[in-house]
This record gives sequence, structure tokens and C-alpha cells, in this order.
Amino acid sequence: MSKEGFSFLICPDPELIKDRLAELLVPRGFSLRIFWGDEDVDVHYWQILTVPNMMGPPNAVVLRRAQDQSGDFWQKIESLLSMDRPSIWPVFCLEGAWKAGKATPPKAITQGKYWEVAQKKGWIWEHPGLTYNTLGQEVDKFAATHHLTFAPQVRRILIESLPLSVIALRNELDKILLLLGESKVVESNHLVCLDKQQDFDVFAFLRACQTQHGGKDVWNSVLNDLEMASGDMLFPISALLVREARILWLLAQGQDNQVQLYPRLKAEKKQLAQKLGPRRISQIWDFALQADADVKSGRLRPVQALERLVRDAQRLW
Repeated sequence: MSKEGFSFLICPDPELIKDRLAELLVPRGFSLRIFWGDEDVDVHYWQILTVPNMMGPPNAVVLRRAQDQSGDFWQKIESLLSMDRPSIWPVFCLEGAWKAGKATPPKAITQGKYWEVAQKKGWIWEHPGLTYNTLGQEVDKFAATHHLTFAPQVRRILIESLPLSVIALRNELDKILLLLGESKVVESNHLVCLDKQQDFDVFAFLRACQTQHGGKDVWNSVLNDLEMASGDMLFPISALLVREARILWLLAQGQDNQVQLYPRLKAEKKQLAQKLGPRRISQIWDFALQADADVKSGRLRPVQALERLVRDAQRLW
């Protein structure tokens, strides 16, 4: 199967981006090489983008969150995209929030000559992500795949109960599938397995971020908890991170008398503060402020900003 010269994938949901990458690349035998646009793109990216792999499968060079790259990057990329390399497939994922139901790629991207080429050749894929209008399509696709039918009113109730996050939605549908066993009809009693919105234990969440072994539990919370999947917990968590940073800063500076905690907990925090040091503690404020700015500017949806905040916080430990 022939490949596209280069591709733009525009979607705010990371799971749908991954689905589209698999759909494009797996049948064509390309090896996936992923880089992140919200980090500095180093020489390794440019090397893989320009030098064919002579000893293995062709490379799909994927830049996730590509919308975060500067105008200088897109000026540099323009000359590279004008040259077709059969064994290199550049893919750019634009994962910013949509406005009024429409994608809004940065002008630094759409002003390039490559953008017009991609439009003419159909190398731009767009998906708005899950909405309340498209949840039904996902449910119907799930039912068709597993040859399921719904008892009266069950489909409607199910759609109203599902989260607007693809990975969380699929986890919920998998629960129903397990509960069904050999049955092919989804009844109302099968919906009892769906997660209900509960008060989220923010402090347990923060403590998990601070341990090397808590990463899996943290990400399960972000992806599977309905409140977390919606992004509603971003600002409470951000505020608590700021509070936590203040406590750690005081302890790191030896100002223990200004921190009112139980002795055992203060000792644990003191140990953590000394481990992190002032530079990394100050980064917590930067992460929280960045999350706030990303959402208020419309650059990221709350759930995306939350995912980024968790990822950044975990890098401290």
C-alpha cells in the first residue's frame, strides 16, 4: 500500500490519535517513532526525519502535540516536506482544543506551502473527539463489533452514563462485555458495573504522584474516574499542588516552625523536600500556572491540561 507524503492528524483526544496512527501505519509496515512537540525537538528527531533506516522497516516519524512547536520549527520543516522520501513518513498530530466545533491549527502551520499540498491531496485527517452527539456512534460501533443488541431504553441510558474520553469510555464498555458473558442482549442490570461519580480523594492522588510506584494508580485515576476524565478536577488539583509546593519550599528552607502538620507527616514531607530541592519544588508552581494558562487561553482542554500536569508532576520524582 502506498503512503502519504506526510500527514496531519487533527484531534483533541489522544486515544483517537493512536487509533488513526495504527490504521495508517500497521497495514503499510512502518515502524513508529514518536516525539513530543511540547518538549524540545533534538537532533535525534531531525536525523530520523532525514536519514532512511537501511537495516530495518521504514520509519513513521510522529510528532505528538505538534501544535506546541514554534514558527521557526515549521519554517525549517517546510523544505524537508518538499522532498518525498519513500521510507520516511512524517506525521504531525495537532491535539489542541477545537473552538465552536472546528479545528484551529496555529497560523504558523497553516501558512506553510505544505499545508495547501496536504489539503489538496487529502493528507489531513480531522476528528472532533467524543461529543454527546457522537457517543451514540461509539456505542453502536461497539455493539456491531460484538454482535450485541439493547433492551428497550438501555442504549439511551448507557449513552447518558458514558464519559467523553475514549479510553475511559472503552473501559466502561469492556466492563459490560465481561458482565454479559455469552449473552448478546444488554439489559439495564448490566449497567450497574458503570462507574458512578464520587468524591475524588485529591490528597491520595497527590501522594501517589510523590511515590515511584504510584504512577500506574495515578494514570488509572486520570483515565478511568469520570470526574477526572472530564477534566473537572484540574483546578482543585492545581490549587493543591501550589499549596503542597509552598509547604515543601518552607521545609526545604529549614522554616519548619511555619508548617503546621502532625510530626510524622511533617518528617515525611521534610524528607521529600530535601530530596527534591528548591529548583524542582519551584517547578511545581510553574506546572500549575502552565495548566491554568493552557485552559484559559483555549490551547488545551481541561482533561488534556490535567494529563500534562500529572505527567509533569511525576517527572519530579
